[in-house]
Amino acid sequence: MASKITPPLRLLVDIPAWQAEVLKMPAPAIACGALLLLKMHLWRIGPIPDDDVALARITATSPAEWKRLRKSIESLFIVKYGEWQREDWNDELEASFEAVNKASRAGKKANEIRWGRKKQASESDSESDRNRTSNPILNIKAHTTPTTERQTAQPNPPPAKDE
Repeated sequence: MASKITPPLRLLVDIPAWQAEVLKMPAPAIACGALLLLKMHLWRIGPIPDDDVALARITATSPAEWKRLRKSIESLFIVKYGEWQREDWNDELEASFEAVNKASRAGKKANEIRWGRKKQASESDSESDRNRTSNPILNIKAHTTPTTERQTAQPNPPPAKDE
């Protein structure tokens, strides 16, 4: 089973900048919702594909609505390598991952101080902590590398009786 990437739950929105972007668009209410859904897709799932069917699905619009909306929204992105990219969103996501990792390190350090020892790798972190990178969503290699199936734990056989 592949490990699931759990991104930070803080979705940052600069409200004045957001309004400045969407209020000048032809259908600002629809554009605002579509843009927010695109940002949520990036934060929760990963890169935004340059595929009209997928983009219509992500933005919860019909293909006809998406066709009209695409021109105004696409201008806010850099479209390359088959993806829609925004440097500011990538920077926010990276900062959020760093904040989560910083809090995790601080919690581990506090735990060491409180309990007077450092956890051993075998007893400590969950698999997701051991495999954590600074930002797995923006790390393309993390999405394309095949994963191996996790071995399920087998119960220990009962001890042999000496008769």
